[in-house]
Amino acid sequence: MNIDKIAILIKKAALEAEKVQMPILQSHDLSVAQYKFLKYLYSTPKDSVRVVDLETEYSMTHPAVIDILKVLEKKGYTTRNVNPEDARSKIVSLTDKAYTWQSELEGLGDIMDEAVTKNLTDDEKKEMIRLLHKMMGE
Repeated sequence: MNIDKIAILIKKAALEAEKVQMPILQSHDLSVAQYKFLKYLYSTPKDSVRVVDLETEYSMTHPAVIDILKVLEKKGYTTRNVNPEDARSKIVSLTDKAYTWQSELEGLGDIMDEAVTKNLTDDEKKEMIRLLHKMMGE
């Protein structure tokens, strides 16, 4: 049966992308979710990301975000501290170890993008990016 419903195809494509990304990240003992969090933290001003920001950015539940952060903390990549502006929230910070690996980890993004989109032309990649942004209302 050929399924051509967009929502199902997007989910299947995401799962296929994770299958390609996992072996690339394995060399750094990171999951795709852990990598996404690190990439997001690298792209934001230092000590500015709250736990709720990660929940919102990735449409994840609080417990799911906490589970990922606990693993990143155990691996020495992040810490969580009380937000000085709101004691009810926590600020997620990158450690010196995370900054030491930043260049190499960010380089993995290009490798993963290339592996995931290897069957697309440059024009198709640009169009996919445009359509995905449009779909998300950006």
